[in-house]
Amino acid sequence: MKIRVHELAKMYGITNKEFLDILNNIGIEVHSNLAGLTKEQEQIVSDHFAHIDDVVSNSAYIEEETMKNNIDLQEADDFLVDDHSTSKKKKNNNKNKTENSNTDSKSKKKKKGRRADFVVKKAEQGPEIIEEDGMKIIKIRGEITLGEFADRLGVGSSEIIKKLFLKGQMLTINSPISFELAEELAMEYDALVEMEEEVELDFGDKFDLEIVDKSEDLIERAPVITIMGHVDHGKTSLLDAIRATTVASGEAGGITQKIGAYQITKPTGKITFVDTPGHEAFTDMRARGAQVTDIAILVVAADDGVMPQTIEALSHAKAAHVPIIVAINKIDKPEANAMRVKQELMEHGLVSVEWGGDTEFVEVSAKAKLNLDTLLDTILITAEILELKANPKKRAKGIVLESRLDPKVGPIADVLIQEGTLKIGEVIVAGECMGKVRALVNDLGQKVQTATVSQPIEIIGFNEVPSAGDTFYVIQNEQHAKRIVEEMTKERKISEVTRKTISLESLSQQMDSANIKELNLILRADSRGSVEALRDSLLKLSTDEVAVNIMQAASGAITESDVKLAEASNAIIIGFNVRPTTNALKEADSNGVEIRTSNIIYHIIEDIEKALTGMLDPEFRENYSGRIEIKKVFKVSKVGNIAGCVVVDGKVRKDSNIRILRNGVVVYEGKLSTLKRYKDDAKEVVAGQECGLGIENFNDIKEGDIVEAFDIIEVKRTLK
Repeated sequence: MKIRVHELAKMYGITNKEFLDILNNIGIEVHSNLAGLTKEQEQIVSDHFAHIDDVVSNSAYIEEETMKNNIDLQEADDFLVDDHSTSKKKKNNNKNKTENSNTDSKSKKKKKGRRADFVVKKAEQGPEIIEEDGMKIIKIRGEITLGEFADRLGVGSSEIIKKLFLKGQMLTINSPISFELAEELAMEYDALVEMEEEVELDFGDKFDLEIVDKSEDLIERAPVITIMGHVDHGKTSLLDAIRATTVASGEAGGITQKIGAYQITKPTGKITFVDTPGHEAFTDMRARGAQVTDIAILVVAADDGVMPQTIEALSHAKAAHVPIIVAINKIDKPEANAMRVKQELMEHGLVSVEWGGDTEFVEVSAKAKLNLDTLLDTILITAEILELKANPKKRAKGIVLESRLDPKVGPIADVLIQEGTLKIGEVIVAGECMGKVRALVNDLGQKVQTATVSQPIEIIGFNEVPSAGDTFYVIQNEQHAKRIVEEMTKERKISEVTRKTISLESLSQQMDSANIKELNLILRADSRGSVEALRDSLLKLSTDEVAVNIMQAASGAITESDVKLAEASNAIIIGFNVRPTTNALKEADSNGVEIRTSNIIYHIIEDIEKALTGMLDPEFRENYSGRIEIKKVFKVSKVGNIAGCVVVDGKVRKDSNIRILRNGVVVYEGKLSTLKRYKDDAKEVVAGQECGLGIENFNDIKEGDIVEAFDIIEVKRTLK
């Protein structure tokens, strides 16, 4: 009986990925952790590790002997430690002297508002008030109302109003007062006013909440798995069989209408599943599911085969660059044909490990509960290779999968924790929404106090319903959260105004700015043969510098799902002998997705060839114009040196690029400042004519210098 690769890896105490590398190095070619090894191959592996043990033992002996004969190295280390401690003490002494000196200096300048050593005290009025050496310091940001200032100062607002009235200023309790006036009033009460510095806050990736993760803080996390596939191929039923629940029975029409996330616990670890709808109307939901996942499970019914939404789901998984495991479902049916599914998927780039590829295929039955453990083992082995880790000590960060407004409890968000640990009472921000966590409910409907990495959780506490796909963060306090929401609102409004979509005309400019050298296309044609012909013709246009990337190619009309995929992947839709549906046209128009249709294949190829040509880096060539020999140099006050010349070859224009040659060596390159024929300005002089000229930003011209004129022209590049 053959032994599995992952079982041997576990026996030797190394990861599956490392074990696969070792097998390939010693001449045993395997591509999967589920592959089996013969007795002969197992013996080769055993001999290899036995040899390694001998080498390690000898190395340990050599190291022990070396340590016996090098005691002085340890003494040197001790000396370095002592020396480091001494220098540290000196450094601390110098630091204390500096602090004492600074304290004396600050005490002398106390009346000028300079601060001495102080201890921050939280006053009842808030953190804006601190106290040092018995003197109150009030921090304000910009303007403050008279009433707020009186409260912080600890005096009645009527007293402040009276003081200002005697100075000729009529103010009320709600009147704003400037920083200068607040400073003047504070001095009468032996207090100081300081302007609080504005803290620049950003959102998203720029808003760095934590320092870099320490290796000791990272722990293994549960993999996030997305179930994808065509409608009615058994995705939710498969998940039900794994969870031993009946989610599918409660769905309208027997299909999933929203994203759901569930977590299961196995003896070997936890797995988080994200169930995505299979119907084409929910393409945008499925796209969000692919963006948060670690591994995609593509469910294909053995009795139905590869269908349009199967290909679409596969495109989303490939666009997300995640490993794909194929679950061939319903193998218990008499008409099931798993071999046909493998052959059809091979045409779309998924080749089974059994056939020399790198995609795991698992034949299962959700109804009969067949091979479910094999599927889970395959998931955990794949996750082990990915080495998924996260830091649970950080502030929580994650993504909103779904959201809704409950009439009883208010806004609810279903989120997936991607970093850190979320706790009740923490302040959170998601897009333009904020709030404080009032309750956390897990996927089993139980209220919990915390939620950690890879855990799906329901959050109650947002002030508004956040958008699905928004990233949520835990923020220090509500003040910062409000400012981040304000910034996010501004950024979103700006992005809506300046939002750019891709088109063939603007492609070269966008490529220059983004340094993208790949053109994403979605192909639709009237027949499968046309699809293959068009795809092959377009792929041949790729070069070492620019490439065509076919995101999806299928027969049939251009649909909404194509437009949504194009929007998500920044692609252009090409239609051959087909037209978009009315809904697809509306969707493309509202989202700025370009659709190009034609019934002549050569026109499509020419359009794409022009677009790829525009993506090529430009090439420039120098074109020689003529030469001028300097006969005499005249000095003109307030102008500089002017040369009297004769054109010896070709012609020279006023706007030509020029270089000055002296004894055959280039001494300057630039432009002409003046070009004259007698006293008149000239646009051009030709061979045999005399002229006068001045050089822009260069005055060191001499008799006998040669001025060579040339033009720089851009050479149109082609793909061939």
